[in-house]
Amino acid sequence: MLRYSKERLEDEKSISALYSRVQQELESRKQLYEIYRRKLTDEELASETDENIKVPIERYISIMSAGYFGGKAPTYKVKAFNEDRNKIIEELFNKTTNTEQDIKEIEELITHIVDYNDDASHFLYMVLDFLVKRACYEIYYKDKVTNEIRITKSDALETVAIWDYSTEKNLIGIYRVIQTVMANGEYQQMVELTTANGKRYYYDTPEKRKLFGTPEYKQKYKDEPLFKENKKEAKPKLWDDDIPATAIENEDGLAIFEPIISLGKAYEQVIQNSRNTFKYNDEAILKVTGYEPENPMIIKDKNGNDMINPARIKEDEYVLTSKVRYLSGSKDVNSDIAWVEKNVNDSALQNHKKTLMDIICLCSFCPNMTDLGFTQADNNSALEKKFFSLQQYIATFEGEFKKGLTRRWEIILNKFNKDKGKHYDFRDIQIELHRNIPQDEASRTDMALKLRGLLCDETVINMLPQNLDATSELAKMDIQNQENIEKNIENMQKMRTRCK
Repeated sequence: MLRYSKERLEDEKSISALYSRVQQELESRKQLYEIYRRKLTDEELASETDENIKVPIERYISIMSAGYFGGKAPTYKVKAFNEDRNKIIEELFNKTTNTEQDIKEIEELITHIVDYNDDASHFLYMVLDFLVKRACYEIYYKDKVTNEIRITKSDALETVAIWDYSTEKNLIGIYRVIQTVMANGEYQQMVELTTANGKRYYYDTPEKRKLFGTPEYKQKYKDEPLFKENKKEAKPKLWDDDIPATAIENEDGLAIFEPIISLGKAYEQVIQNSRNTFKYNDEAILKVTGYEPENPMIIKDKNGNDMINPARIKEDEYVLTSKVRYLSGSKDVNSDIAWVEKNVNDSALQNHKKTLMDIICLCSFCPNMTDLGFTQADNNSALEKKFFSLQQYIATFEGEFKKGLTRRWEIILNKFNKDKGKHYDFRDIQIELHRNIPQDEASRTDMALKLRGLLCDETVINMLPQNLDATSELAKMDIQNQENIEKNIENMQKMRTRCK
């Protein structure tokens, strides 16, 4: 986590001073991302040999954990209007809460923005960035063409947050390092700094960058900073007095698979050793006792140098391919022909691999999907127990995600308050994060129906696993009930006519 002075942040010297620390963090994230990707190089793809087996355990852990926590989009609700609560808040804090009309408008606003920005996919990739790259960032801006609020993910491989020195840290800047290719083929680095004052852009030069941090740099450029601001590109603030961004960084500075990297390598080595043993047996040496070859192995060539005898090669091929071979033994030597093989204790090998995998899953908090517990889990409760350890790990940072999403709606609602003269209070938004786990839909449906009469119909519909739109369904039910009433009235009138 980078902390800096808010007053000095936008200075060219500060940008250059922060660059080394930012690059150090970004390089660490890139290394973690490469471990997660496990992508082969072009040479490895084209190679005919495969001496190093790669088991993408880190990718499995990351995808499983991200899918469990971020596989379902967050849901947002606004607290219902409460007149008594409103009076208390107004009396104690001299401010009013959201009115019933405000609540309806906030709900529609959130639904519109979430649908437009595909919040489900966006949230999943934010979680994946957090677990793999140790941080995730999102940027907000208003599209000038469509006039829509856009929520975009800023890649953690090029973005670092800057915080102030206060006890409860506050975001004061988003520092992005972007590489651009120049006309001569060399690349130039640009720093985009986003603060409450707007955006500023700083550029380096290849000549400075090559010498940066060396005695030659000080001698040639003295105290001149590495980056120079292009003031023509600067953009003014558009989002009141806050930064239109959210940063969620891992407090421990650990990717989810980072503690088990050495265990993963040990697991790969066990598989590689097993593979080498079986490969050796597939290409085993033939041992022949009680037989003297007719041709010597080594002979001299025309220049007097040693060479393998072609006749001996043919003789060995005959021994290997012939179905029957007669050997002559003696009293001292028993004739024998057999393959020289390595004995493999497969049970011990499998137990060792299982032990390694158990420790990997234990230290990464991610359950092993090949475990018998999953194949024998016949209800939702059993599955939840298997994910208990992962649930405990997620609890350590779940609050940070709720805090980040709360900040998102605070910034967006304040934007509408400023532009449209509204008085929305973001604190009435309730954020619920879900777990993506197979559900027993029949049990959930039964439970929801049992609560009918105790809870309002809208709450009951929201509890159903079919993900129905409660507002739409209730409106349809009203129309259906009205149509049924009209039909009943018509039938009663017909009955009266017949009776007369």
